[in-house]
Amino acid sequence: MNKKYFYLAIIFILGLFIGGKWNIPLAAWIVPVFGIRFFRDSDKAGRNFLLLWLVSAVSTIISWQGATFISKIHPLAEAGFFLLMAPIGLLPYVIDRMYHRRFGSSAWLTLVYPIAATAMDFFSASGSPFGTFGAGAYSQRDFLTVMQIASITGLWGITFVASWFASLTNHLWECGFKFTHLSLTFAGILALILGLGFGRILLPSQPKQTAQIAGFSLPNGKLQEALNQLQAKDEAGFRQTAQELHAQELDQIRSFAQSGADIVVLQEGAGLGYTDQIEKLLAEASVMAKEENIYIVLPTFDFEKKPAENIVHIIAPNGGIVLEHVKYGGNQFEGSLAGNGTIQTVDTPHGKLSAVICWDADFPAVIKQAGEQDVDLLFIPSNDWLEVKDIHAGMAAFRAVENGMSIFRQTGEGVSSVVDAYGRQINRVDMFTENAIGFTGIQNVKTPIGSVDTLYILIGDGFGWAMQIGLLVLLAILWFL
Repeated sequence: MNKKYFYLAIIFILGLFIGGKWNIPLAAWIVPVFGIRFFRDSDKAGRNFLLLWLVSAVSTIISWQGATFISKIHPLAEAGFFLLMAPIGLLPYVIDRMYHRRFGSSAWLTLVYPIAATAMDFFSASGSPFGTFGAGAYSQRDFLTVMQIASITGLWGITFVASWFASLTNHLWECGFKFTHLSLTFAGILALILGLGFGRILLPSQPKQTAQIAGFSLPNGKLQEALNQLQAKDEAGFRQTAQELHAQELDQIRSFAQSGADIVVLQEGAGLGYTDQIEKLLAEASVMAKEENIYIVLPTFDFEKKPAENIVHIIAPNGGIVLEHVKYGGNQFEGSLAGNGTIQTVDTPHGKLSAVICWDADFPAVIKQAGEQDVDLLFIPSNDWLEVKDIHAGMAAFRAVENGMSIFRQTGEGVSSVVDAYGRQINRVDMFTENAIGFTGIQNVKTPIGSVDTLYILIGDGFGWAMQIGLLVLLAILWFL
């Protein structure tokens, strides 16, 4: 087999395991090594770009099949989206090749590919209505050492480091793996970054305190049953379903409270119904919070409002609603009222608490407000589906690392999880592997509560913007020299 096609085979096979339904973090480090080598050695750049486009797109289509909201429109729409987006992710290979052909191989030029790759990743993910869904750094979910980079640069530093590894490896490959002082220095910097990341996860656990927090999700298929009744305009049936569900939820909340829970959390949309039903549920939950001396994190979805309102409420032990947050992420796709993106907080005996809803957590620039306000614990009631369950749960963990706070994510039709401020997983429940009868995704966890300082809170997406400027400089050099 021609070695170029061998490189393509590696790119295709390992591309199936980059950030999608199946994920091997190291695959995202290895694929660009062979992508750079394949395209640099190419004498027919146009043809080989098309080959790289096809291989990358097909592996992405397979590994992400059904995992995006576009798939709910039509499976072919999702495939077409990935096919059209693939060339954007390949442009850094083009820029790298142009520099290599014009200026030769140099250790300094190993910075070209990571700057271009990070700039394109930032451009693609930071301005998307999907949030940062699909950002390269998410391929490192569960690779705690690498995830720690997000505490300084956010997602974009992770993309840079993995891309620099690929570029530097290619430079050494071309030099017969003979190090110069500069290439050895660069290799040392990469090793130091990873070493510091490893050292960070060895730090003591962050909590100033802990709280017993219980969460639960709706019975399998219950939400879809209610939605089907709405679609069929069966108001009586929908009202009955919502009424029965609310009664069961209140009983479950009381059960957790009486077994020692300080806070009880429900999944996104748990309090579904018409306006009068939502008001009644909130009133009854307020009474229960007071009776049981607990906090309740209660998401509601009011289908009667136009547009529908997807809101999470935090109810205090005195019965008062101390926080209300309107979902701001993905409203254009869900048809619900768009929130203003302001992160609210509440001081409690259990630390400073905040809450957002599902898709909201995919916008790190907005969630950074929680870090700026020293939030100790962020609740993310969510609702997913089978194909996206691991992807979405993994994404939320990065918000914990960036902002130095614990996260309690209670999810319907997906993975519920608790992570600490370093992204370490404390608890995980996959609804699709449970044999639960009734409520699912049950978590009853002694949760660490307390904030940790991070540089990301100060820097934000500054590193991503710096890479955009760097890319413009690289293009200007090619233009004028």
